Amino acid sequence: MKILIAEDDKISRKMLCKIFSEQQDEIFAAVDGHQAWDILQEPAHPRLLILDWLMPGKSGVEIVNQLRQRENGHEYYVIILTSMDRNEDTIYALEQGANDFVTKPFDTGTLRARVNVGRRVVALHETLNEKMRLLTEANATISRLASTDELTGLYNRRFFNQALEKAISAGQRHHLNAALIMADLDHFKRVNDEHGHDCGDQVLKIFATTLRATIRQEDIAARWGGEEFILLLPHTPLVGAQTLAERLRQRFTQECRDQTSLAVSASFGVTEILPGEKSAPVLLRADQALYRAKDAGRNCVVSVAQKDEIKWPS
Repeated sequence: MKILIAEDDKISRKMLCKIFSEQQDEIFAAVDGHQAWDILQEPAHPRLLILDWLMPGKSGVEIVNQLRQRENGHEYYVIILTSMDRNEDTIYALEQGANDFVTKPFDTGTLRARVNVGRRVVALHETLNEKMRLLTEANATISRLASTDELTGLYNRRFFNQALEKAISAGQRHHLNAALIMADLDHFKRVNDEHGHDCGDQVLKIFATTLRATIRQEDIAARWGGEEFILLLPHTPLVGAQTLAERLRQRFTQECRDQTSLAVSASFGVTEILPGEKSAPVLLRADQALYRAKDAGRNCVVSVAQKDEIKWPS
């Protein structure tokens, strides 16, 4: 275990280092309080400390007091060494955050035993920290799996619906524009029937990758179901969403041809979220725009707004 020994008396410091180096500990020796504090700023520094109370620069009690003010200050086990042996001195050191108090001259066996207590405490903290890290990672994985589509890695429908409700609420409060794009891969069943489901899965992944490479960080892309995808574009007017949809249409067709040699296209329906409206009519309007794109021959972008309709040629 890593142990910091801070002792300004050269003979005492060497004796302490010898005692614990014999136990194959990794010793960090400091000749005064300033050097001890500098060591404690380094990455992966010791958590088990043996500090002389009276040292130049910073006293051992000052160091432990400052350590306890850190966010992880409870993870240190600190033994204060001193020639002062009054009860009030012991009480003061413990109240300032020391875990133990050993008077000089000390008995080597007693000091080893007290340091061993510190070892167990520090090891317990390290074990708990590792378990907390693993738990945090597991929770993050569970959260990611619950909100993403397994095949494409995009968000799933459930997550998207929640994000849409939040975006609509934020837009109403702050009067911000937002737009919605629905996309559907054209004749996707034919891809599966003629080339197999593995090829179909690859095409879906290519579309998802194209989405991620094209949209902004704040945009939300999700797999709506099957070969349908949906995008939420915060702070975006209708014309901006149209432009993005057309860019996606062209890029996907090119990427699919380059990676699979298949001529697969996609149709897009675009709409703008109107002030004060709920998610249901927004989704219905985007779906209607997508239906019109399909009806217009596919491989095109159709926008449906409150009063007009704009179609991009294929």
